[in-house]
Amino acid sequence: MQDDSVTGLQALSPLRIRPVTQAAFEPFGWVVETGETGRAANNGTARRHDIHAHPAAEVRAGTRLMTSIFAAKRQQPDLAITMLERHVNSIQWIVPLDGAGHIVIVAQNGTDDRPDLATLVAFSFSAAQGVIYRRGLWHHPIMAVGSDARFLVQSWQDGTEADCEITAIEPRAGAVI
Repeated sequence: MQDDSVTGLQALSPLRIRPVTQAAFEPFGWVVETGETGRAANNGTARRHDIHAHPAAEVRAGTRLMTSIFAAKRQQPDLAITMLERHVNSIQWIVPLDGAGHIVIVAQNGTDDRPDLATLVAFSFSAAQGVIYRRGLWHHPIMAVGSDARFLVQSWQDGTEADCEITAIEPRAGAVI
């Protein structure tokens, strides 16, 4: 038997990973995926999938669009969750370019302007699904599972620490399927 006082893990059950649906993810942002949706483009040789029209309210004045590619190492989702981050300047858009899938862990902002761990939830995303986080949403960093993966990431940044605020949380038992 493992002593939680030694490991620092909360005596809570592990975070259960649930399959993502747009309805389940709506409080946190938007699911991005391709498939039969979209519309014909390029004289019928492609399908166009518009990802998200960014209302001006989602982008703060004085920021600029940053586009990055993250090369993420494969992780085990059962590792302890010890930190979350958020981006208060804008939404953040993350779409896999390859890989085998990823886990998205999110939490709402609490009344104390810290993560509300009662809302902490984990979702399973396929390699064909991405995410757009709402502005200021607490989330775990990219967690590629099954294989290493590359992700296209966009956000609006102003060069301050508000571009990516990181906070430690009480260690939480990792996610399980």
